Amino acid sequence: MLKRVDRVVLGSFIVPLLITFALTSFIFMMQFLWKYIDDFVGKGLEMSLLMKLVALFTLTIIPMALPLAILLASTMVIGTLGENSELTAYKTGGLSLVRIMGSLIVFTIFLSFGAFYFSNNILPKVHLRFYSLLYDIRKQKPALDIKEGIFYRGIGGFALKIQKKDPDNKTLYGIMVYDHSQGRGNDNVVLADKGKIEMSNTGQHLILTLYNGKQYQDVRKRTDNSEKNSDEQTIMEFKRWQKIFDLKEFKMTRTDESLFKGHFMMYNAKQLMQEADTSRKEIERKIVDIKQNDATYISSLKKLNDTIQYVYNDSIINKINIQNVFDRQFTQSCLTTAISNVNSLRDYMQMANTDMEFKKINYVNYYCEWYRKFSLSFACLVLLFVGCSMGAIVRKGGFGVPILIAVLYFVLFHVLNVTGEKLAKGLVIPPFAGMWLSSLVLMPLALFLMYKANNDSVLFRKEVYINAVGKWMQFFNKNRKNN
Repeated sequence: MLKRVDRVVLGSFIVPLLITFALTSFIFMMQFLWKYIDDFVGKGLEMSLLMKLVALFTLTIIPMALPLAILLASTMVIGTLGENSELTAYKTGGLSLVRIMGSLIVFTIFLSFGAFYFSNNILPKVHLRFYSLLYDIRKQKPALDIKEGIFYRGIGGFALKIQKKDPDNKTLYGIMVYDHSQGRGNDNVVLADKGKIEMSNTGQHLILTLYNGKQYQDVRKRTDNSEKNSDEQTIMEFKRWQKIFDLKEFKMTRTDESLFKGHFMMYNAKQLMQEADTSRKEIERKIVDIKQNDATYISSLKKLNDTIQYVYNDSIINKINIQNVFDRQFTQSCLTTAISNVNSLRDYMQMANTDMEFKKINYVNYYCEWYRKFSLSFACLVLLFVGCSMGAIVRKGGFGVPILIAVLYFVLFHVLNVTGEKLAKGLVIPPFAGMWLSSLVLMPLALFLMYKANNDSVLFRKEVYINAVGKWMQFFNKNRKNN
């Protein structure tokens, strides 16, 4: 019977897990597209490039989508068993809720190890390719799109305006071209009634041909009476005028991925610990440097050898007269030197403080990313217990109540996760507490719900609350009649 229960429960869990994982991945992907839609539209990007970016992003959200999928699927499966009275039958046969979900626990443990392996070995490489590609796409210039009645300034050094454009997107009317390539303002203007714009055979150049127009150009001329230059305007009529624009700036160039390898998201767990240890040593070294620098201005911080310290303690200190210290005459040069030393010390400490904050943030980031690789995998097991216990308590299957319950718990999990990470990276709490905050809060809650579900608690049954309200209403109505 035990093996049959495991097969039934695990078999009922796999399909909902795949469906909910696909659903949650799609939701996160839509959020990503909505956030960066303005960076993609109007740049003439190839569909294969966008599909590659979406595929890479889908891989990056697996550590976040998997716990939610486990929470949804476990709530649905156990809720369905409770709704069909199968859960009651298993308990009648002497099986506890933990034993009923034993196959799910084992499967989720293996899934958590797989998630950790993916997060530690595959995800850094995915992050490297995704963020380098996203950076190149975001810095890509918009595609060439000349609209009627609007100045187009996408081509460096030129501004182009047209009144009308034929449906073939090649024939133009009422053309005005401002040449700013000399950096002298509107000193070269070309007007034409009709023209044509087309790409070269190689696609690397844009050819603009104008017919029956005029060119107004300011020409700098040297006068006879002085050394100063003066400008005069020349007007040239033409039947055919052609300009070739280089479109290399519209071609997307790929950035060397090695430039992004220094980010903490691109490291595995071993590399993160090495970088964190390096950051810790840099912080300790910086503290020593600060003490050494301050010792040049503050005598009490100077290190004295044993002989000097002996002489200082036994001979000098007994001969010091405090009154002589206050009777000294301070010259202007002495005061200027003292002020200069104080300013130098202040400037150095400000610079050192900024450097220390930067090193501390790097140190915390490495540890936060290291803890993330473990905490999200452990969250799969935590949310499994939450989902199974809530499904056993509510006893509702399908996509209705289980989705509502799972979303509420996942929102709580996500809020705690983001809050803890921000507090840790803001140097408010230690990295361990910040990155494990969601699990530390939800694990006791999961154990409490598991205890209630295993003992057939009526904590979340609406009938109990409806009956309680009804009894209170009867009690108040009876007291009112007696009064």
